[in-house]
Amino acid sequence: MIDFVSGTSTYALSKVIGWLILAIFLRIVSSMIHNAFISPLKAIPGPIISSVSYLLIAIRRPKGRVFEWFYQMHRQYGNVVRVGPNLVLFSSKEAVRQILYDNELPKPDTISGIRTDPNIATLFSATDRKFHKQRRSMITPSFSIKFIASLEPFMQSCIQALVKNLNTATSPSNKTRFNENGLPIVNIYQLVQATTLDIIGETAFGGSFNLIENGEHPLPGKVFQELRRRVLNHTFPYLKPFFKNDLWTDEFIQQIIRDRKELNAQGTRREDILQTLLDARDTKTNEGLSEFEIRDQTLEFLIAGSDTGSFTINMALIMLLHHPEKLRNLRNELDSAFPAGSRQSPEHKTLKNLQYLNAVINEILRLFPVSIAGILRQATDDIIIDGYHIPKGTNVSASIYQIHHSKEIWGVDAEEFVPERWVKGDPVELKKYIFSFGSGSRFCVGYNFAMMEMRLILASLLLNFEFEMVENQDLQIVHFITPALITKKFDVGVRVRC
Repeated sequence: MIDFVSGTSTYALSKVIGWLILAIFLRIVSSMIHNAFISPLKAIPGPIISSVSYLLIAIRRPKGRVFEWFYQMHRQYGNVVRVGPNLVLFSSKEAVRQILYDNELPKPDTISGIRTDPNIATLFSATDRKFHKQRRSMITPSFSIKFIASLEPFMQSCIQALVKNLNTATSPSNKTRFNENGLPIVNIYQLVQATTLDIIGETAFGGSFNLIENGEHPLPGKVFQELRRRVLNHTFPYLKPFFKNDLWTDEFIQQIIRDRKELNAQGTRREDILQTLLDARDTKTNEGLSEFEIRDQTLEFLIAGSDTGSFTINMALIMLLHHPEKLRNLRNELDSAFPAGSRQSPEHKTLKNLQYLNAVINEILRLFPVSIAGILRQATDDIIIDGYHIPKGTNVSASIYQIHHSKEIWGVDAEEFVPERWVKGDPVELKKYIFSFGSGSRFCVGYNFAMMEMRLILASLLLNFEFEMVENQDLQIVHFITPALITKKFDVGVRVRC
């Protein structure tokens, strides 16, 4: 009797499981049929498999190569491409402006996959307009022009450490590799990234991480590891339990916050970004940020402020070394503004007005935008974009790389490094088609910080040193949340300028 009842129960359970599997299968098939043959998106060109699956994206994302495939899809199918059941890319200037500026579409709910806690948004990952506006108003004082200007001494101290490091690398007693002209070889990519991380440490954490001076720190590797984990969480949400969070970074930042609070309790203040986050209050409720929110927001600044700045500076050096005449033009401008006795610490109040320096930076931001894979948004209502009916809930991506390389906008030399276009043309008009820092209400709050950092580092390097390319290097770009060189390496020969 017992065996009979047990067998009957097992049979009944297996039957239920079978029906559940069948129901799930039928639902998947029904969804695929709808996406492929019924959805209004069926009219949009793209690979057939993309109408029913994100497979073509998923297999590329772990390697950071999705942006290349998007570019290929636009070249094959045109300005509008369907690359997933619910994802459409747009690359016309009208569509990009509509998505980011005119309609100011919000970020999609799926962005929660890159958060530390899916339920707690940050300024970058906010999807709710009201929340974003509230959080931005709390954080904006940390990035006002006046406040950023007060951070220049902190930045300068880190840049001086970089200059000192390179001076040491070029000393006769230094044992290192040399190029064919006898110049010592340094990995400038690593040094620039270390400098930007040290700057974030000085301006947002209360002290440099001393990466330049000590050469090693767990932080850069941990940040890259965290970036990769968040991208995998976003791409494969069902496998999230297998992508374990390394608590080292959280604990590192948490300890810094606790140390600062203890100093504040003792009556000591340091006017930097961390302090402004601790002081931030909602104008209506007078509530501040929780310790978790401060930690999460600081980590976001760490990721955005280090990788994006160092990538742009390194790409500027790469392009200038590939175009000696452009490098000569920039160096002449810098030399005129800073005679030999004042090259050590060029001041930002002068740098921000140098036409060719700003032209070089703008051109690098155009050619190698931080948002190289596009800016993702979500339709909150049925909408028409570029003549196509986009249903409510559809994810749409403004293809920034394509806009920045459009011959319609930039001319036949759109693929070339031409800083002069920013000198001869109208920079204000041209910037209407530059979206490296976003647009509208989602324009990057750290723009002024990033521009000052890039001007200071690039100018200090070119005023104090000469660089030579080392041939046959792998300069392939990968993109997770931010772009980077796949090798984390760009070797140059370096000599001190007379």
